[in-house]
Amino acid sequence: MRLYIKILYLFLILMLLFSCSTQRSTSVPFSAEIENGTLMITKENIKKIDKKLLASDSLRNVIIEQCGLRRIKFPRGNKIESIKLFDNNFKRTPRSIKNCKNLEHLDLEHNRIKHIPRFIAQLDSLRSLDLNHNQLKLTESDIKHASKVKKLSIGGNNIEKLPENIGILQCTNLNLGKNHLSELPASFADLKQLHHLIFYENEFVTIPEEISGFVNLQHLDFYKNHIKEIPDFVGNFENLHYLYLSYNEIETIPDTLRALSSLTYFYIHHNKIVTLPNWIVELDSLERLGVGYNKLISMPDMSEMPSLIELNCEGNLLEEFPWKLVEKPGMQFLIVRDNLFELKEEEIEFLSKPREVLIIF
Repeated sequence: MRLYIKILYLFLILMLLFSCSTQRSTSVPFSAEIENGTLMITKENIKKIDKKLLASDSLRNVIIEQCGLRRIKFPRGNKIESIKLFDNNFKRTPRSIKNCKNLEHLDLEHNRIKHIPRFIAQLDSLRSLDLNHNQLKLTESDIKHASKVKKLSIGGNNIEKLPENIGILQCTNLNLGKNHLSELPASFADLKQLHHLIFYENEFVTIPEEISGFVNLQHLDFYKNHIKEIPDFVGNFENLHYLYLSYNEIETIPDTLRALSSLTYFYIHHNKIVTLPNWIVELDSLERLGVGYNKLISMPDMSEMPSLIELNCEGNLLEEFPWKLVEKPGMQFLIVRDNLFELKEEEIEFLSKPREVLIIF
């Protein structure tokens, strides 16, 4: 019996030691310090943050990533301007954030938050709110509480329908990527102040009419949807610099797009396009063009385009190699592999020589 008790006692001691070794302190590790106004803690198993650190007059930025944190208390009178609580275990936005009167940027990406709290609307300095990859229900109340921020990111929340009051948002940047949207409420048309609009990886079969009046758009992203055609009104976005339409079912590029004189990036690869319009060479601001994995059998001569530095036309049916682009001044990337042209050994040797333009063939 005594031997049994000794073994049991030893077992309990070992379990206690093991528990102590695997559980980290419930406060910030001693190595955590504020450097250049920033408190950064990454991949540490912590449960509590020392209030003295959060109350420091020198603290401006808080970054706590992948720490499994569930709670945090920001003291009153702090001077924090930016908070990033990426990939933790928050089920709701910490209420103590309302004490951060100087807060400009709040990033709660990759948590389990379901709603945007009322106090968000009371943070007068808050300019950007990132709630990508949470569990947002996105009700009309959520929209009201976030209505004043200028940059709102709510992608990756499995949202199927936007609230009817979405039009009250004042943001200029709106990220709705990686949801399940296929249509927009009528009030979305009121968001004419938008500069950046992202619908990456949703369920749209057409670019919705509700955005037709968005003449201030600079960035439009419909990557990975089910769009079959580009409506003519896209040509009215005269301030557009970035247009992303790849991974859709588009067959033609309408002539109205020739009016996009400010277009810098145009990615429309992985579609069903047979020809590129000749007017594309008139887009003097175009720097990067991605038309790979379509059904192109020929392309216009782009060697005189003043700004073009990148062309990706891989995975098409091209029979002629674009030799003029090899020698084009300023050209940086030329990707032409997986087409129908055949290169001679001396041509392959020529293209393999070191040069300013990177050629993938």
